[in-house]
Amino acid sequence: MLEEYKDYDKVIYKQLENAINNNLSHAYLFDLNNNVYAENMIMAFVKEILCKRHSSKEEYEKCSKCKRIDDGNYSELKQIYPDGLMIKKEQLDELQKKFSTKALESEKKVYIIHDVDRLNLSAANSLLKFLEEPGEGIIAVLLTSNLNQVLNTISSRCQILKFNNSRVEDFIKYNNINTKVSIYKISFSIFLKTNIDEYIESFVNNVVDFWKNYESNGKKMIIYEKQYFLDIFKEKEEILNFIKCSILLYRDVINYKLNNKILYYNDYESVLEEISNKNTLDKLLYKLNVILDKEKLVSKNVNINMFIDGLIIDMEE
Repeated sequence: MLEEYKDYDKVIYKQLENAINNNLSHAYLFDLNNNVYAENMIMAFVKEILCKRHSSKEEYEKCSKCKRIDDGNYSELKQIYPDGLMIKKEQLDELQKKFSTKALESEKKVYIIHDVDRLNLSAANSLLKFLEEPGEGIIAVLLTSNLNQVLNTISSRCQILKFNNSRVEDFIKYNNINTKVSIYKISFSIFLKTNIDEYIESFVNNVVDFWKNYESNGKKMIIYEKQYFLDIFKEKEEILNFIKCSILLYRDVINYKLNNKILYYNDYESVLEEISNKNTLDKLLYKLNVILDKEKLVSKNVNINMFIDGLIIDMEE
């Protein structure tokens, strides 16, 4: 139940409580901000919209309607996830068709769009029309971890709620993780939304190897891109995570150079030192901005060979 989360993010809790008790908006845009409690708290909010406020956690667990919501079998709730890397127009068309009829089990209908920053253009236009003409009792719940990549035309029509960024300690406690696990593995599992396993370690090692070799070879890295990139990062989701990890790497190099706390690459301090010594602060900031700009291209149907060529060349100019 929603009250269970009141001490985890007091600002968000107060806003959601006020919405339930007074006046619900037609659309909410949540910036998850890597908060470990965020999605569960949002689902508790959705349950109180569609069902009712129960007096105890036990009542929630016994409620057949709440259980159907959890199981994804409730007719007045629709959840949309990216199909591949993008959310497509067909998914929004199906949503609007489903929600065109009157609610049978509740006074409200709720749709949740996960990773709303991944809408393709036609899907974004369909959602925009739905937000402008939502229909009676229809509430949008939009989720993102990249608020700055959500179209302004969409975010401007929503009430925006931003969660606090969780500490790694919160994640350990919430998921009952063995504290012997390396902190950097836990940090990356939060960031990449994956389980803590060997994949995390090998993936991050591959990212570090690429940039370590790039910093040693410069533009000549194009010669080695097959070995260090094309043979390793093949799927678009992997390339997107490569870019995300690269952003964190150069941020940590900058942190190292400024004697600030290293946030992610604690186990790679020698690499951070090596990259820091090869670059001025201005050059590191330039390279970070190049990678940030390239992140926007990954979700598009770009040629991967041209993408990595362009990344290496732009890093050098």
